[in-house]
Amino acid sequence: MRRYIVWAVLVVLFATVLAACGGGDKGSAAAGVIEGNLLNQIKERGSLRVGMSLQFEPQMYKDANNQPAGYDVEVLKLLAADLGVTLDISDQEFEALIPGLLAGQFDLVSVGLVGRPARLEQLWFTCPYVPYRQVAVVNDGAGITSKEQLNDPNVTITALIGSTAANLVSSTFPQAKLVELEQAPAFLEVASGRADAIVVEEYMAIPFVRQNPGTSILNPDAPFKQEYGAWALPRGEVVWKDYLNGWLGYYIANGTLAGLYETIIGPTEGLPPCN
Repeated sequence: MRRYIVWAVLVVLFATVLAACGGGDKGSAAAGVIEGNLLNQIKERGSLRVGMSLQFEPQMYKDANNQPAGYDVEVLKLLAADLGVTLDISDQEFEALIPGLLAGQFDLVSVGLVGRPARLEQLWFTCPYVPYRQVAVVNDGAGITSKEQLNDPNVTITALIGSTAANLVSSTFPQAKLVELEQAPAFLEVASGRADAIVVEEYMAIPFVRQNPGTSILNPDAPFKQEYGAWALPRGEVVWKDYLNGWLGYYIANGTLAGLYETIIGPTEGLPPCN
């Protein structure tokens, strides 16, 4: 009987030690995961802070009332509504977006970024939320009728600073002179004839050519590349990334994002599933 009592006391003491040490640490760790993640911070703050560059109509721009508009904005409004928070858009120049995200100014960057290897060292990316195709717009006076003619030392090609388009020019047309500018000046160089071509997303190329006689899309039925833009996030935000990928997966699968794209931008082949 005495041995039984001693054994019972030891079991109780051992359980107490486990509860005090292991259980307490587990609780603290769980609290850290729950309370320290960006998703909870957004909910507690009551606002979703998004870095954007509102100069890419119709994907993202300012309307006649100087308010954010476009495909990205409508998608983000839906996201903010589901989170139960307000949408706080910070309009920045394109090259300021990644530094702003790294500095903690935004919860995500929405500008159709592609997760290139160099960017993956600094950022995390969600599943794609926007499809687009890269094309070349040429000044007709340059006499360029084929993609091969762009790869020439006497050819000047513009592209948005730090963009996927600029990277595409460097890798596909290494002999050409690449000039990286903000989007509007990059278009203007081609319209004025100071540059021979610009590599840009098709949705921006179409209205530009329509408004600028003397320019045309090079081989419009054969774009350079089909790409998909994603949201950029701070590295390490596992809960936030999982939430966004689940959210995107839901609205891709039920056709909501494709419907918004077709209404605001035009026909689309859709997005790959977000699993």
